Amino acid sequence: MITVGMLPTLGKIVGKLDAKPVIEILKTEDIFTDGAKDLTNEQMGIIGADIIAAILPQLGKIADDLPKLAAVYKNLPLEDVQDLDAAEFINDLVNDEGIRNFFSKALRRKVEQAV
Repeated sequence: MITVGMLPTLGKIVGKLDAKPVIEILKTEDIFTDGAKDLTNEQMGIIGADIIAAILPQLGKIADDLPKLAAVYKNLPLEDVQDLDAAEFINDLVNDEGIRNFFSKALRRKVEQAV
């Protein structure tokens, strides 16, 4: 679920990331069509892992935003999120339907703007 407190940080993250590598993954998987609704959890997990691999080289751009996102997402003080298991946190984000929908719509807008 996306909370109001998450919106500013999510917006910053989307604005800072180069979406081209992610868009190519999503196009390949036909995620921009209604066919995405038919994907299994395993397929979504694979797509999520591919997206993370595409974004990892850009983590420096969003390094300051990730702890803020984790704090708001987990409802924890900022200083407490530094020791969270990164794989578990990423898995939570990938499996959160609200987060997926947010990034899907944001990426769609970036695709439309690029065309």
